[in-house]
Amino acid sequence: MANGTDSETFYTPKEAAAKIRVSLLTFYKYLKKPASKGGPPVRRFGRNCIRLPKTKFDAWANPKD
Repeated sequence: MANGTDSETFYTPKEAAAKIRVSLLTFYKYLKKPASKGGPPVRRFGRNCIRLPKTKFDAWANPKD
């Protein structure tokens, strides 16, 4: 998923759900909450393609106090 200058990598929703140890159904409920309100960071590629940037998602999943 990288073009010539963009080397960002992504998790699929299934991979992200497994990473934080929740079911895929529960993770889709998390996705309904916008990132500005505490939901996970999401990139949309078209209408039905959702991906989560690895670096931003990892920071969201493991917040530092």
